[in-house]
Amino acid sequence: MPNKSEINRELVRAFNVILNYHEIIATNLVVEKGSYKDHIVISFDENMDKEQCMDYLSKLKESIVDKYYGEYEIDERHDMAGLSFDMNSFPFKCDKKLLKKDKEKYKFSIPIDNKVVFNLKCSLANYCVYSKKNYLVEKDPDSMDKYWGEELEVKDRKNYLYAIRFDSNGRELQDRFKGLLLSKIREYRKSPEEALEIKGNEIYIKSNVFDEIEFINNIVKETSMIEYRAFEVSNIDDPLSVDRKFLPVDLFCKAGTSVNNIMRVPCSDKRRPDYLKKGEKSILIPVFKCSNDHLILLKREEAEHLNKIFGMDVLNNMEDCVDEIVLLKLGLSGKGIYAIDCANPDITYCVMNKVIESSVINEDYKLSIDPARVPAMKPQTLAPSEEKVGTDGPSADSGFAGSPKNSVIGKSHNGNSSKFLRPDYYGEGKGGDDVSAKDSGFGPSSARSSFNKPETTFNQPSISQPDQCSAKKQTSTSKKSSCCIL
Repeated sequence: MPNKSEINRELVRAFNVILNYHEIIATNLVVEKGSYKDHIVISFDENMDKEQCMDYLSKLKESIVDKYYGEYEIDERHDMAGLSFDMNSFPFKCDKKLLKKDKEKYKFSIPIDNKVVFNLKCSLANYCVYSKKNYLVEKDPDSMDKYWGEELEVKDRKNYLYAIRFDSNGRELQDRFKGLLLSKIREYRKSPEEALEIKGNEIYIKSNVFDEIEFINNIVKETSMIEYRAFEVSNIDDPLSVDRKFLPVDLFCKAGTSVNNIMRVPCSDKRRPDYLKKGEKSILIPVFKCSNDHLILLKREEAEHLNKIFGMDVLNNMEDCVDEIVLLKLGLSGKGIYAIDCANPDITYCVMNKVIESSVINEDYKLSIDPARVPAMKPQTLAPSEEKVGTDGPSADSGFAGSPKNSVIGKSHNGNSSKFLRPDYYGEGKGGDDVSAKDSGFGPSSARSSFNKPETTFNQPSISQPDQCSAKKQTSTSKKSSCCIL
């Protein structure tokens, strides 16, 4: 049975992923062991002063309140949030005394007590309510205006996280809302009914299921998978682009690899059906983009180093999953293609967590990768015959067993395979109200992706040496190819 520290760590990860995914506010909370209790720690960039750090913490509180209770008047929102959340505890109350300098950077560290845990659980419960409430507002605004219930104060905070009462005329809406909540919870546990308690015309979300680490873990993995699949490309000639810096690129760069861009390439693997019926089934391929637009793939040694940083094989040789026509257009045939399969929740869960845990909050209140938290790859001198990407797997003394091409995708480097690899993890079996990401309120926001936004640029130095972009590993992109550079 998982201990409290494991549950706390997973609750914090869920808090991070949900707030980052819905662009509520960038967060990088981690759990660290204290003398007597676990602590939640928020790390800030060295350019942040004390006032800026406290302002960020204030905005963290306001952002959560505005997201979940934005339909109320500004002066009512805190009172409404207080019906569910404990407003006298983190993240709504942050003592300035807990903000201290550590190695030229500020850190906010707060002990995890029962009130903090309660608020972390409430964040998950309100996330489930928010997504389904939004769905009803979009699908049946008239009924919501007339019959939406009255949210109640949660007095028994040991057993409940959220409560709402419908009047007698709103019974049909109550039943619909109950069904939608059950469908949402069913995505993460087999018996969703155990998460709700119905008392006449009142619906309560129970606290006990949010003590289940597998339930919380499933929420994190599912949201992480959708977060990264939001950056993928449909099998069309006009691919999606991203309107923000893609943090994994920054992490790869600061790990000492040659990566400065990521390609999104469609897959032809029959095991990976169209995601949410939208025809999206691509992989992310880290590359080095030269000043003349030539692309250089990751070397095997670089993929090995990154996999060690992540603690599992997130980069695998996926050449066999890429359509032959795309390979020919890009000139990639016959070469090892180390890529991230974003349809695998174990991989995206790992990538998301590592990116967040390797980040600091910067002066724009966004995440930036902290080089001190990313082990840099040692410079390597390779003979000319070794400079191509191999498909025969890592060397025997690298600490990796077997070839990436034949390895189990998602295998952990600690020797244990993941506990969560559902047979439907590629998107099969989804239906009902959650088939549409837009309808469910659980898909990528329109602010994140668009078809017409300009290509994102990165603050990476341009490489001008012609010999670096003339090797056998280079290729180039054309407007006709079905890939996109992030």
